Amino acid sequence: MQDKYFELDIMIDNLAKSIGVPNANCYFRLSNIRRPSREEYRKKVIEFMLAYMSILDSFKSLQGYDELRRFVERRLNEVTEHILSGKNKDVEKRYEYYIMNE
Repeated sequence: MQDKYFELDIMIDNLAKSIGVPNANCYFRLSNIRRPSREEYRKKVIEFMLAYMSILDSFKSLQGYDELRRFVERRLNEVTEHILSGKNKDVEKRYEYYIMNE
């Protein structure tokens, strides 16, 4: 199954960096929140990452959708737990950068 979803696996690993962080930064800037807590920041990153689930609905009509959805949900859970525990270096680095420059 891993080979079947290879591209999605890589994309999920990079969601925080490519989707979550930029959108979280923009959200906090537009909201005039200059110093969100680390926990707030991580949760906002995850919120934007989880928006991928609505894109996944584009596959609904295809055979194998349920298996695909389970795979994506499992991987997103792994990645979000990693972020919540402070183990995603990209998120932690970008949080520090945001706080320093706002």
